[in-house]
Amino acid sequence: MRCRRFTAILATVHTMRVHAMRLHALRHETARRRFILNTASLLPASLLPAAITPAPARAADEKSAVFSGGAACYLQPFFDEIRYKGVTRTEVGRVDDAANTRALRVFYNPDKCSYKALLGVYWRHVDPTRATQFPLDASEEGDAHQHDRRAGDAFRTVIWVADAEERKLAEQSRKVMESAEVYGKNRKFLTEILDEKPFTPTPEDGQDLYTADAKAYEKAIKKSGRAKFFEKTYEPVTTTACEERTCGYVYFPCSAENGCMGIVSGRW
Repeated sequence: MRCRRFTAILATVHTMRVHAMRLHALRHETARRRFILNTASLLPASLLPAAITPAPARAADEKSAVFSGGAACYLQPFFDEIRYKGVTRTEVGRVDDAANTRALRVFYNPDKCSYKALLGVYWRHVDPTRATQFPLDASEEGDAHQHDRRAGDAFRTVIWVADAEERKLAEQSRKVMESAEVYGKNRKFLTEILDEKPFTPTPEDGQDLYTADAKAYEKAIKKSGRAKFFEKTYEPVTTTACEERTCGYVYFPCSAENGCMGIVSGRW
């Protein structure tokens, strides 16, 4: 009798383990599919799913701002990081223009978060001197200057403005950052400032790649060259004044008068 009970217990344990393994496999497959769907922002429009998840209703106290800078999934975590400042949510998607420009829509409470703060996050995480940003098929070594020539205008940098005030602030910030020569001496900014156009978000499964599959996201961002490029560009300096170029983060208050620190911090 005891032997039969022990055998039954073993069988039950085995069954539970099988179910657990199947559940783990299902979760892994779900995460994999999310990653594939999220990278759909890199695909031609003809290959995208026809059904698009409707955007959530906007709260009465919300405003939105749209930014383009390559694959929008790479901008998303940096705007989500300032939720404590008043950002309420973000959406990966594309602008409905001829190029299907990849973009990120940022919702925020203007009573808590300024448009200047959003501009600061944006400039800190794009290379405005390059016509095309960093698609996923960059070299494994992370060479930021290799890119998919087929990507074209879909991966360019654009600030989409909703009114004259946003345009004024965007132009002011671009002028200051360009004159600061953060990205090198005499390098012209190619970032456009254009009137806002309709925005189409990707399906729900195509959002929040950096949390849906963190390992795949880390691998992709490393492969794209972004991490290496920005670490080098904004490498901290040990003096109070910038040498040769302006740095985004310094160990001591920056004494430079070009104002770039104010732009990236949103305090200008």
